[in-house]
Amino acid sequence: MTFERIADGSFRTMMGVKPSDVPAILTKAGADILGSNCGNGTRDMIPILKEFRSANPDIPLIIQGNAGVPKYLEGKTVFMESPEETASFIPELIRNNVNIIGGCCGTTPEHIRLIRREVNKF
Repeated sequence: MTFERIADGSFRTMMGVKPSDVPAILTKAGADILGSNCGNGTRDMIPILKEFRSANPDIPLIIQGNAGVPKYLEGKTVFMESPEETASFIPELIRNNVNIIGGCCGTTPEHIRLIRREVNKF
């Protein structure tokens, strides 16, 4: 699932679905794992993960954030979240019981290496 932050600071899909509503809908449809990817940097994946977890404490969850929210600068799409910044949010994802962590748009091998370094600490 991909979510965007709306005016009140919460997150919704493009169809207006809250992260806390997703587990019931998708598990009823047969999903064995849920998650969020793209659209947000790693920091914004934390509240999404927390909402998933509050609605279903048991289902496996995957989080794959972008290397930040993309910006269009001088004719190029740029992702501003450094590998170090991405890695700094990994402990919080783990403390909130994420099962799989990856990267989406803008992540590089260095992002993944530093994510792995943080995962190995747990």
